[in-house]
Amino acid sequence: MTILGLGVAAQVLADRLEIPSVLFLILAGIAVGPEGLGVIGLSSFGGPEPLSGIVGLSVAIIVFEGAFHLKLDKLRQTPREAFRLVTLGAGLTLVGTAVVVRFALDVSWELSFLVGSLLIATGPTVITPILDVVPVRDRVAAALETKGIVNDVTAAILAVAVFEVVVAEGTQVTLLFQSFISRLGTRLFVGLLTAGILWYLLKHVDLSPSNAVRNSRLIVLIGAIATYGIAEEIAPEAGIAAVAGILLGNADLPYEEEIEAFKGDLTLIVLSFVFISLATLLSFDDLLSLGFGGILVVTAVILVIRPLAVLLCTYGDRFSFRERLFIGAVGPRGIIPASVATLFALELRSTNPEAETVLVGTVFLVILTTVVFQAGFARHIAQALKAFVFS
Repeated sequence: MTILGLGVAAQVLADRLEIPSVLFLILAGIAVGPEGLGVIGLSSFGGPEPLSGIVGLSVAIIVFEGAFHLKLDKLRQTPREAFRLVTLGAGLTLVGTAVVVRFALDVSWELSFLVGSLLIATGPTVITPILDVVPVRDRVAAALETKGIVNDVTAAILAVAVFEVVVAEGTQVTLLFQSFISRLGTRLFVGLLTAGILWYLLKHVDLSPSNAVRNSRLIVLIGAIATYGIAEEIAPEAGIAAVAGILLGNADLPYEEEIEAFKGDLTLIVLSFVFISLATLLSFDDLLSLGFGGILVVTAVILVIRPLAVLLCTYGDRFSFRERLFIGAVGPRGIIPASVATLFALELRSTNPEAETVLVGTVFLVILTTVVFQAGFARHIAQALKAFVFS
């Protein structure tokens, strides 16, 4: 109840101040966690395993909802640029971040690439709240949403594959490649299968005229959960339901507006729970232990790696230079790096506490900094660059 109450308060405050809610959710989690009042901690969730399951399922719902809103009409506005951002841009972010982490923090290449893989993701959990309060042009929104959703998927899969190499304590390129491909293939197959089944049920099965709207919403919700569960059984950590969300969101579904409204409200509740619960696990000691190296990593990610990757991937005449600067300046990290890093840290705690400290400290330092400065000041950045459209 405490978490849900704080989540609602954070959403109301964010709407009132026209600031993305993620900032207030993280601050609320820190306030009630061990670093604040100490009201909520890991024991409040029954330990690491129950929290892991709750977070995994919650993230599946969040990403499904974000993907459901990603329409092909938007994608057609920036097809080349969006493709470059999710491929070349992701690769540049991965390598650039890994190199900075390796030399700034003096850690292994395996751990450096694990951090880099997590920090590829921006995601709908942080991008959507920004677009709710910053009315950018459609092509800018499409580029941000596409990169966020697609790279949420690839970052989660890649991070799990790299984590297996870290645990194995050796660089095994074959293991990394096989793990990534198997999980990606599982996600695509299960997502296509689930989307096809849900589409058939919604389009061709009588759902009872008196309760058709409610039944449609529940079917889509169960579909998102089922996609996660089935994929998890086949390949652990493979089941975030982005593929099914994108396909269903672009199908001609009955009651689509009602489904979107229901999923949006549910996602707000789930998002509040996940961000606040993960923020309660944050330790200031982990952040401070990074020292100057941590500051160097954050500075490089915000001021060098992200802007450079965006500028390279959006060249051409489709975006103005100011729009390219805005996309490069707004890349807050969200729920995927926070949740996956936390789950990895719980596994590393007993076997490699030093790696756990570096992983959690670096990822959460980047999340906090980008959420405060890039999400919190997104409206001011857009005003300075005139990235608004007022029509």
